[in-house]
Amino acid sequence: MVNNDKKEYTIKDVAILAGVSTATAGRVLGGYGSVSSKTARSVMEAAQKLNYIPNAIAQSMKKRNTNTVGLIVANICNPYFSTIAKATEEHLAKHGYHVIICNTDEDLDKEISYIKTLYEKRIDGLMIATAFKGNEKISEEIGRMYDGKIPTLIIDREIAGLSLPTVTSDNFRGAYDATSHLIRLGHKRIGVIGTTISTLYQRVDGYKKALTDNGIPLDQDLIANKGVPNLQAGDVREGKEIAIHMLTSSKTKVTAILALNNLLTFGALQAIRELGLKIPDDVAFIGWDDFELATVMNPPITVVNQSTGDIAAIASSRLLQMMDEPAQDEADRNRKVVLATQLIVRGSCGS
Repeated sequence: MVNNDKKEYTIKDVAILAGVSTATAGRVLGGYGSVSSKTARSVMEAAQKLNYIPNAIAQSMKKRNTNTVGLIVANICNPYFSTIAKATEEHLAKHGYHVIICNTDEDLDKEISYIKTLYEKRIDGLMIATAFKGNEKISEEIGRMYDGKIPTLIIDREIAGLSLPTVTSDNFRGAYDATSHLIRLGHKRIGVIGTTISTLYQRVDGYKKALTDNGIPLDQDLIANKGVPNLQAGDVREGKEIAIHMLTSSKTKVTAILALNNLLTFGALQAIRELGLKIPDDVAFIGWDDFELATVMNPPITVVNQSTGDIAAIASSRLLQMMDEPAQDEADRNRKVVLATQLIVRGSCGS
């Protein structure tokens, strides 16, 4: 018989119905200590009849964990992060963990506030795609928050000055390969649309190295990475405004554009369409991160793809290991995993 009334039963009610002490019922429902199989069955049947839901905080005080992981992402409106969040949640759920997802909108103060809140919730582990910019230095006080007692792993963006386990993509190589592809097609005036995020600095470095290796002088006017103020979550205006400037200014005169993240890609494509230009006849184009409509656009869009599934799976597995084996040596604990990117060539660069 299943109880359908609205009374919220306690562990004491379960114990009375099962004919055992409250302490015994607590051991059965909390999964600690030892009881006979008959007693355990009686307690579980009583809990089911009463629709008893264990108090997670009370259980955690006994078991010293909450089976909860925090995931802080910089921009949930960016399909790259939302895909990683979904895959991470699915992976950790298979191991009995719930995930609290926090979105910072690239706001460092919100990120720090979330870390404090998650610590108060007594999470077992933490994954962070930080809002720290590539040129920002972390203070010793703030650094202690990131490198505390709770197992913490960094995804996508590294934090300068901190040695924490990291899972990221080979951003330098991805941009190097994309730029080299455009150069092989005859382009020398290649505009790169970036912003002030650490991974994008690495991508700009890859772009520069490809130019150098092919004997093409660097023109700083072709690198846009200063950012646009007052952007909202999911805003594509940054990529759009930069692309319009690149394509209309006599100072730049680009024949190709490389956009360095998903939202910048969408904004740049919008700009090209609104200017009435054709890809690849008027401008060749490479975006960053594959997206569902890339293959159905006319022409299909060439992209540098990051394996979000692999990032989520490796990061989740690593964090599970860190939570299970907290006493690891420092070299292993702070190991960095760098995943290869893939240049998916389609029709947007011409031939």
